[in-house]
Amino acid sequence: MRYCGLRDVISAGDCDSVETVKTPLLSLAVLLAWPAFLPAQSGLSLYDSVVQEAKAVSGQSLARPLAPDVWRETLPDRRRQWLEMLGLWPLPERTPMQATVTGTLERGDYVVEKIHFQSLPGAHVAGNLYRPAKIEGRLPAVLYLCGHTKGKVAPGYQAHPRWFAQHGYVALVLDPVQLGECQGFHHGTYREERWDWQSRGYTPAGTEVWNAMRALDYLESRPDVDSGRLGVTGLSGGGAMSWFLGAADERVKAVAPVCQSGNIAGMAADRATDGHCDCAFWVNYHRWCWSDVGALIAPRAFLIASGSEDVLWRPTGYRDVANRIRHQFTTLGVPEKFDLVEDLAPHGYTPKLRQAIFTFFNTHLKGDPTPVTDDVTDYVEPEENLLVFGGQLPRNDAMARIEEQLVRYAPVPSIPATESDWLAHRERTLARLRELTFRHVPADPTPRARESVYDGAVRDGDAYGTRQFDTVDGLTLSVKTRHPQTTPGRVPLVLFAMQPDGRSTFSGGGSSRPALPAGVASAAVEVRNTGTHSVGPGYLWTLRRVYPLLGQTLAERQTCDLLAATALLRRDPNTGPVTLYGRGDTAALAIYAAVLDPEVSELIVEAPPETHRDPLGTATFPGILQIGDLPQHLALLYPRPITFIGQMPPAYAWTKQVYEALGAGDKIRTIASAGEWRPGGS
Repeated sequence: MRYCGLRDVISAGDCDSVETVKTPLLSLAVLLAWPAFLPAQSGLSLYDSVVQEAKAVSGQSLARPLAPDVWRETLPDRRRQWLEMLGLWPLPERTPMQATVTGTLERGDYVVEKIHFQSLPGAHVAGNLYRPAKIEGRLPAVLYLCGHTKGKVAPGYQAHPRWFAQHGYVALVLDPVQLGECQGFHHGTYREERWDWQSRGYTPAGTEVWNAMRALDYLESRPDVDSGRLGVTGLSGGGAMSWFLGAADERVKAVAPVCQSGNIAGMAADRATDGHCDCAFWVNYHRWCWSDVGALIAPRAFLIASGSEDVLWRPTGYRDVANRIRHQFTTLGVPEKFDLVEDLAPHGYTPKLRQAIFTFFNTHLKGDPTPVTDDVTDYVEPEENLLVFGGQLPRNDAMARIEEQLVRYAPVPSIPATESDWLAHRERTLARLRELTFRHVPADPTPRARESVYDGAVRDGDAYGTRQFDTVDGLTLSVKTRHPQTTPGRVPLVLFAMQPDGRSTFSGGGSSRPALPAGVASAAVEVRNTGTHSVGPGYLWTLRRVYPLLGQTLAERQTCDLLAATALLRRDPNTGPVTLYGRGDTAALAIYAAVLDPEVSELIVEAPPETHRDPLGTATFPGILQIGDLPQHLALLYPRPITFIGQMPPAYAWTKQVYEALGAGDKIRTIASAGEWRPGGS
């Protein structure tokens, strides 16, 4: 094997083809000056970019409190946005709950009822209801939401509803999803590789909130509950659900989350998302922070309880959020309705926090502000006594596949009867894509050009170059171009995203470049997580999970990068019609870049994914399945040509049917290799 030195690499581009190089080697002077020819890589790292965007989200959140008239006028739209980010808009149908009490425990001054209900048909929620043994009239009720331990049977989670029952409340404690007797799972992207949740716009927070809303429905139906005096509290994951439920449902009059308060900036900078499962967050289409959620709870009673030594929710975060919310309550004229209590303690309860919470509920649900001085008791009910289903969970429980029922997905549209029907559908769908999935992609994606390097590097009749540009979120990306020197005038350009595992991409994209015919220019875009912006397992999982906190996903950001490069290269007077190409999951990037950019002349795809429902796929886009799936969105390109390389996957037969119904069936074709492709669909 021939030794490949620096001079060979500079002139040849790769070792395997050194023998075929016809271009003379660069002079020693040029060689020594070579670093000056290289574009200066600058801009942020992916981590820095995410942190910067997260700081912008948190910094803008309730930066100024809403004036009372603005608060009232925007309330319906803000609540709709919140429900949308939970995957609950429009709200599911309130189907019959089939509420059932399977047993009771008489414990002297209080009684425990073991109950279950169905939040959706076949989706079972289990809980224990604690009430005083003697009841005269309707009582205030507190919904207690558990964190991620054993659920309602855990000693700490028994203790709190028991205290409420012993002090004149009805208290219902629910098992969270995946724990206790509630089936399903909340460890989607955290542990189960359910990346399709991002495309579904699904978060288990939506399930927990819906289960809690149905629990309120149940409490309202009881003759011993005063529906005008409902509260919610909970620790850790249950603390987050207390925030979320309070913002979603105005029936809750007092909200007290414990050890689950912070901000998006802190989550991103500290990588604290690594310590949280999916239900801790919402799909942040509208780029809210916790302050915005708190503004939805106002002006109802609201208490944040936190431990200042909590490693998951740092005081810098929750104090900043509390300060912003306090200003909102003050502006609305109810400063006494909000407070923050903290103790020098890690993640969990302390007597100080508990007593503050009990006093809070007495004040706002009973009208009694007397400070509470007692605490929970040490008694622990044996776990088996509290089981609702007696150890035999319901079979085929729909809670195990709740993401299929809870979120409303777009149906496959009918094959159009007329062109005008399809064009109207396309306009509606594009508008929806822009306002939800791609709302953070600029309407004009043209980036700031940084540097271009064309230094006469030629091989086999093609000239090579590099361009750099800055993204809207602070990255500096490269485009590796390859241009035929023998083709006069404006040359057709095939543009594509580099593959995540692409190597030696410096000369026109390397292995990421398809084997195009002669006379065609190409451009390989170093979208994020490729080339010099590749991230390994040390951050990739975090990156994929933190992007939804910014209303984005990795694939959505890569599509934005591709659109920016397309706009940049289109400004070159030598660039002819632009065709986008994608292979594997990068085909999805090409599809959506073409859908969003009507000036793209045509599309080439090779082995594209067939659906966004694949849990292991990387082609995930925020909430896109609520608008449609890949074959339906590909058909939005009509009447532009679409070329499949190799085989057209079966799912895309639907796309071809649309084209055929509109008289453009010949615009979709299949070829054996990229070398057979010709511009214009010929």
